[in-house]
Amino acid sequence: SQEQAAPAWFLSLAFLGTLYAAAFSFRFLAYLALCLRRPKDLRRRYGAWAVVTGPTSGIGRSVALELASRGLNLVLVDLNAANLKEISHTVRSRHAVQTKTVVFDLSLVSTAQGN
Repeated sequence: SQEQAAPAWFLSLAFLGTLYAAAFSFRFLAYLALCLRRPKDLRRRYGAWAVVTGPTSGIGRSVALELASRGLNLVLVDLNAANLKEISHTVRSRHAVQTKTVVFDLSLVSTAQGN
């Protein structure tokens, strides 16, 4: 009963398969660790207040609500006072944070009208 050694091509394919599976597993575990890590404490890292421009709709609104959910107090800057009042009330009712509203047109900052 003589045992035959596996052919070289089989061993090289098995090695490549093992290498690929290890690389895939490492990438998957790194992704899983990234998804499961605790969110950063923004308040301790950056301070208690954040300024959000354009918080009345779209991305600005989402950013304002996300920052408030992480415990940051907000300074909300926009053109429309009524919309600012609404988002300020929404943020304070959903999260235990403080808000301040500023009605201001940031497009005038670097123009002759905004001296």
